Amino acid sequence: MKNSIIWMIGLAIAFVSGLSAMGSIAKNKAPQLAMGLQPANGFAAENLAAASVNAAITANNGSFPNQVSPRAANLAMQAFLAEPATPEAVGVLALLEAGSERRKLMDKALLLSRRQQMVTLWMINDSAAREDITSILQHYDTMLRTSSSAASVIMPQIAAVLANEDFIQPLARLLATNPPWSSQFWAAVVGTPSAIGNAAQLRQLLYKPSEPGENYRDADLINALANDRQFAQAAGLYRLLKGEKKNAALLENHSFEKIPEYPPMDWQLMSTGEYGAAVSEGKLQLSAIRNSGGLFARQIVDLPPKVLTIEVIGSDDLADDAQAFLSLSCAEAKNNAPQPIRIALKNGTTRQQISNVNSGCRFYWLDISARASENGDGFDVSLNSISMRVNTAGA
Repeated sequence: MKNSIIWMIGLAIAFVSGLSAMGSIAKNKAPQLAMGLQPANGFAAENLAAASVNAAITANNGSFPNQVSPRAANLAMQAFLAEPATPEAVGVLALLEAGSERRKLMDKALLLSRRQQMVTLWMINDSAAREDITSILQHYDTMLRTSSSAASVIMPQIAAVLANEDFIQPLARLLATNPPWSSQFWAAVVGTPSAIGNAAQLRQLLYKPSEPGENYRDADLINALANDRQFAQAAGLYRLLKGEKKNAALLENHSFEKIPEYPPMDWQLMSTGEYGAAVSEGKLQLSAIRNSGGLFARQIVDLPPKVLTIEVIGSDDLADDAQAFLSLSCAEAKNNAPQPIRIALKNGTTRQQISNVNSGCRFYWLDISARASENGDGFDVSLNSISMRVNTAGA
C-alpha cells in the first residue's frame, strides 16, 4: 500500500513536471496554448500582455498608449504573481501608474532584464522627454547589444540625431568604450548628409595615434564631406589622419609616391573601360584607347590668396594628336566665383604662374583631363609630378 501511494505521488509529480515543461516550451511560440496548461505559466501570460501593449504601440504610430487594456493588465498581474521575475509584466503594470511611480517600476523592470525591447523603448521615450541625451544613448546601446535585429532600425536614428551638435560629446563618450556596433554606426553616418559635419568633429574627438582604423569609415566620411562642399572639415580630418605637411607643396602626394588613401583630399582616380588613371611606381599613369577621354584624376586643393606657380613634369610620350589639360575651378558655392583656369600640358615640363589674390575662393578642384584622337592609337602617358607653390617673388 505504501509503495502504491509513493508510485501515485511520483506519477503525479511527473505529470505536473511534464505540463510545466510543455508550458515552458510553448510560452513563446504558442502562449495561448501555454495559458491553458496547469500550472499556469507566468512567462506565457507575460508574453500575451506584452503583445497586447506592443500591438497598441504599433496602432498608435510608435507611441505608448494612454491606457492599458483590462485584459493586458490582468495578464500582467497573473504573470507577476506566478513569476515575479517577469520584466515585461512589470513594465505593463508600470503603465498603469503615472509620473515617478511609473518610472520607478520601469527601472525595476529594466533591472530584471535588459533584453525586453518594450521596457527599453519606454525608457528611451522617457529620457527624450527629459532631454537626457546620455540616457537615450545608453538605452540605444542596450538595445543594440541585446538584439541582433535592432541595428537596422536604431542605427539610422543614432546617425540622424548627430545632426544636433548636443549629441557630439555624449556620443564620443559612448563610442570611446568601443561598443560592438561602432563600425555599423560609422557606415550609417556617412550616408546621412545632415550629420556628416558633426561626424567629422566626433571623429576628431575619438582619434588616437596608432589606433586600429577598422571601425571607422574615414575615407568615406572625407569623401562625403567633400561631396557636401564641407571642404574645411574634410581638410581638417585629413590633416589629423595624415599628419602635418613637412614641405611647402600645396598639392597632396604631388610626386605620386603613395597610393591615394583619402580622395579627393588626395588624388581621386577615374577609370572606365576606355580610359583611366592609376598611381604606380611614383608616376600618375594615364591611358586611353582611340577616340576616348575625359576626367582622369582630381584633387581638392586649399589655395592661399597669393601668386602661385604650377609645374607639371611629364614624360615625352604624349602623342601629337592627343590633348591633355590641367584645370582649376572654384569648388565652393559662390555667386561670383572666379573663372576656371585651363592649362594645356606639353611633353616634358609645363610651368605657369597664376594669381589667387582677389579670387575670394579658397578651395579648388584641380582636374587632369585628356583625350585621344579618333584617328590615332590611343596613348599611355605618365606624369612624374604636379606641384603648386607660393611664388615668393610675386607674393
